Amino acid sequence: MTRNDRLGRLLRVLHHGEVLAAQIALRQSHIAPVPWMRRALRVQAAQERGHALIADMALRLAGEPACTPDTTRALRRQLEHDLDAGALAASMLGLQGVVEHLGEALLDALGASPHPAGAVLHVLRRKVLAQERGHVQLGARCLRALAHDGSPGHTVAFDAYRGLGHAVADDVASLLDDARLDARAFWRDVDARLVRWHGDSLPRSS
Repeated sequence: MTRNDRLGRLLRVLHHGEVLAAQIALRQSHIAPVPWMRRALRVQAAQERGHALIADMALRLAGEPACTPDTTRALRRQLEHDLDAGALAASMLGLQGVVEHLGEALLDALGASPHPAGAVLHVLRRKVLAQERGHVQLGARCLRALAHDGSPGHTVAFDAYRGLGHAVADDVASLLDDARLDARAFWRDVDARLVRWHGDSLPRSS
């Protein structure tokens, strides 16, 4: 597999993740219980749509990779299941807790390699990384607020997202062959944060 093929695959996975994030953040905004949370999630959804457009532009410049499966499919099913059930806090463990971290790791891998779409990717990395980190902070803030208001914790969803996130990290690493994404190291960082977030999502006793 050539370097451009690998980076094209990475961009395709990134595009899948940004499209998913835009759709899920918008759905989260529809069931958020307070105005500040609804506004912030709508802003996130709009930013994610912009990220998807930039990734698509870079992908077209680089050339469409062959046979790149949607590694976010299982995460999408779980996120949609939680939102269908009105489980906002659980969906935040998945989107802001797992998907956003995956995006950060992919952008780090992009920055480590030259690419035909270098100018576009430079904009993508600088702008998107800053916003992705803001989305992670938003998720933590929302989970604390939901727990404070007595919304239930979601141990089953927490366990599901831990497994799905680990699987996605392994899938991405295998797609990229010799890319610089260390799936185990990446997952240790994400898992540690998910554990903290799970604690934040548990309702506080009065």
